[in-house]
Amino acid sequence: MNANNKKWINYLINIDRRVVYVFILLAVTLPFFLKPVVNIKTTKWVQEAYNLIEEAAKVNKPIMIGFDYDPSTMAELDPMARTILRHAFSKNVKIMGINFMPNGTALGALTMDEIAKEYGKINGTDYVYMPYMPQYSLVLINLGNDLRLQYAKDYRGTLIEDIPMLKGVKNYDDFHLVIDLSGTKLPQMYITFGVTKYNFNFVVGTTAVSATEYYTYLQSGQMKGLLPGMKGAAEYEFISGKIAEAMRGMASQEWGHLIIILFIIVGNILYFVNRKINNQEN
Repeated sequence: MNANNKKWINYLINIDRRVVYVFILLAVTLPFFLKPVVNIKTTKWVQEAYNLIEEAAKVNKPIMIGFDYDPSTMAELDPMARTILRHAFSKNVKIMGINFMPNGTALGALTMDEIAKEYGKINGTDYVYMPYMPQYSLVLINLGNDLRLQYAKDYRGTLIEDIPMLKGVKNYDDFHLVIDLSGTKLPQMYITFGVTKYNFNFVVGTTAVSATEYYTYLQSGQMKGLLPGMKGAAEYEFISGKIAEAMRGMASQEWGHLIIILFIIVGNILYFVNRKINNQEN
């Protein structure tokens, strides 16, 4: 090996670590500008969640969504909320949002308003968002009887009686589907105080680390679908054909991992080549 080649190998072996950081930075940020599509295999439980909203459109019944996340889990759950809202609004499915997280109440309202604006939906007519309520167990039980036992006004202070969407809507029986998006134990409370007593269609969207807690409920039939973390949200986007935040997030992870793997492979190759050169010189 000539001196010039050896010089290049030594240069690459001792390359400044900041160069590696730049490549990783580009890998994780570019997907948010290029909007790539990751080849994702759709799981059964994400497909079931999608099918239930399709059914809601066919039977012309609203759905209920619990926006039970805060800034700590927003990165995984907000893309999930957005893709579900886009699908529902595109099918003219009406939505009632509720919340049991005091420090996340505004997040659900902002997300609903933003996605509703994309589809020209009107607050009070096509969707409604309820205020934060403590004592979730009592709220979930009351929703099985009459939501007016729990809510007198919506999030913006409009009287329930003055909200067109809620005319004729009384309890779980009037919703085709209930979804809870949360990285806490709240989905289990929906099952304990809601599904067990009132037997409605229930889907959970949760963080990836919490997903394994819910497979038992899927097997028992108490849950009809599950969206696990960013991957679950990306699967839903793929099915609905509305590629957005979740798919870009998955691409960011994938590209970042590929760059790290590439540097590991190159680093090992350079190590063995350099060792061979040193052995020959000695």
